[in-house]
Amino acid sequence: MTAGLMFPKLGVTSLRGQGGCYCGRRGLPREWVLRMYADYQRLGSLSKAGALHGRTRQNMWGIFQTAGLKLRRRNFRPAITYQGRKYTTDGYGYWRDTIYRSQNYRPGMTYLHHRIWIAHHGPIPPGHTICFKDGNRQNCAIGNLEMLTHDEQQQRRGTGKNGATVTAGTRLELLLSGRAGMTAPMAGRR
Repeated sequence: MTAGLMFPKLGVTSLRGQGGCYCGRRGLPREWVLRMYADYQRLGSLSKAGALHGRTRQNMWGIFQTAGLKLRRRNFRPAITYQGRKYTTDGYGYWRDTIYRSQNYRPGMTYLHHRIWIAHHGPIPPGHTICFKDGNRQNCAIGNLEMLTHDEQQQRRGTGKNGATVTAGTRLELLLSGRAGMTAPMAGRR
């Protein structure tokens, strides 16, 4: 195998005649490891540095551990536990079960606010959803949860009454006065 594919930045054209196996198990020359480590520091990712040098993330980790080089710690998302299940936030700010994020999704089993509602009030009927009264998706207290039909939820979202928007009061007044399509400055001119 040529090192031109494995180590393009090292300027090595072939591993033949280099004196042994350079797969990482018996050790790489310290100069090579330091160059790979410099790429890791620059790119900030074992996967990216490994792709650059034709190695896997796990292989890069092993090489750096063997050489005694310091690796960055992974930043995990904060997690909470409820009824023996671990929940982390998803990209939308909801607490989601870490187990049911795969393809075997089960309705009512993924979101923490659904689990809390089911534990206190029973199953969620079809056509209904659990919403947050204050609009804060991180606040899963039972007093902050309410069950709405999909139509009710859409109406609230349209008026901004869900607490997530700054101008909820203004938008609600415009909706009630029949001038919902206008912005606040336009409504004042009328």
